[in-house]
Amino acid sequence: MDASHFFLQTTGGARYTDSMAIHPRKDACNSSSVSGLSDDVARCIAKRGRELPTPFYLYSQQLLREAIASYRGLFPAQARFFYSLKANPQAALVQEFFRLGVGAEIGSEGEWQACSAAGVSAPHIVVGGVSKSEEFLSSVCRSGPAAVVLDSIIEWRRLEKVLSVGRSAPVLLRINPGISLGGLNMAGGSQFGLDMEQALAISRECSTSSQAQFLGLHFYFGSQRLSPSVIVEALEAIERAVAEFRKEGPSFSVVDLGLGIGVPYLSTEKALDYHHLREELQRHWQKQVWQEIDLWAEAGRALVAAAGYFIARVTEKKRLNGKNFVFLDGGLGVHNPGIGRGNIYRRNPEFHFVTDSANGEFETVTLVGNLCTPADTLGWEVMAPRLEEGDLVIVPNSGAYCATTGALGFNSQRLFSEGVLTEAGLLTLCRPQYAQALGFKESLYDQHSRRHSRANF
Repeated sequence: MDASHFFLQTTGGARYTDSMAIHPRKDACNSSSVSGLSDDVARCIAKRGRELPTPFYLYSQQLLREAIASYRGLFPAQARFFYSLKANPQAALVQEFFRLGVGAEIGSEGEWQACSAAGVSAPHIVVGGVSKSEEFLSSVCRSGPAAVVLDSIIEWRRLEKVLSVGRSAPVLLRINPGISLGGLNMAGGSQFGLDMEQALAISRECSTSSQAQFLGLHFYFGSQRLSPSVIVEALEAIERAVAEFRKEGPSFSVVDLGLGIGVPYLSTEKALDYHHLREELQRHWQKQVWQEIDLWAEAGRALVAAAGYFIARVTEKKRLNGKNFVFLDGGLGVHNPGIGRGNIYRRNPEFHFVTDSANGEFETVTLVGNLCTPADTLGWEVMAPRLEEGDLVIVPNSGAYCATTGALGFNSQRLFSEGVLTEAGLLTLCRPQYAQALGFKESLYDQHSRRHSRANF
């Protein structure tokens, strides 16, 4: 796409917001804002838009660095940080985070493999997730001192069996205080974690074990929070739980927490006020409850969402029963941000459009993908420039819980490609994350095949 013929239009759902040539407006708030493309991404698309292998996820190294700096600024200087791979297990991103001093928080064997591919060693990994198998725990313990987060009494019994053969493991206990605080709830009435009585019982057993090193407590109440007051309320609940545990349980040194910071996926949402949140949190870190605590902080969405852009290409247009439909080469099958919020979208995100024309004409369209289901709709009644075959539609804030939650098997459509845009302006294609997952599953299949080679199925 020649820069002289490149035009970028921005629209927030059904409302036209801005129009410009090569230079879209800069981010006016923070790295979680949806207002415009970053300069590095705009330049890349202007230069290489026509050759991008769409559907495509483009990750900006510059925006990753900015997101890390913003998140670090919320915590004391000595805090440790871990990237939650469930947001996006792309090994190139995991490797970049590790290079910038951020470890990994995982929830599955596949994510453990992604860490291995990225060169993240066991001492820099927190093993979270639910219903961890004895086989998985054994594999983790053989690899080195990764911290294991226990989510249930049964997990503790499984870990005890693993440790009984002479292995060792650092242990954290995930506490569910039985309260819900808005956003995507992962506490309260959810299935996650231990109540205080269960945690105290396990901690006492753990503290008497010669193989288990009881480090401390783990808290994660939910996700996609855009209000500082809700995040502070969650932190206050953590402080109460820490104080209660100190009174009744054995000594510990670590508190691992996730704040559940969200990003504004929808055109109607407002980005979190980081400055306000930072001021509130700094007051809390001065409290006595945090003294002599090693603070660990996990984040997924807050670190990677704003660094990623989903790019799809227009394949055709259709007018049917009074409505204009624009078909894209990727939709719900490869881009499903709603699941990361606990639902399927029925409202519009922000869109950017790249066309070869600047005629200034707009029309109302419905943006759809290429699956045989009406659920495959990206935007309803969107005011867009007159798009033609080959034009690009871009969705910002797509770095987290978009690719991972796509309906990848539906219709066996072509899947997505991925690339990292370096700070030097070079676009490097990555091995797609689904290829990583398939490689892991194939290795498991081979293992099971060898074990059951004489069985008939």
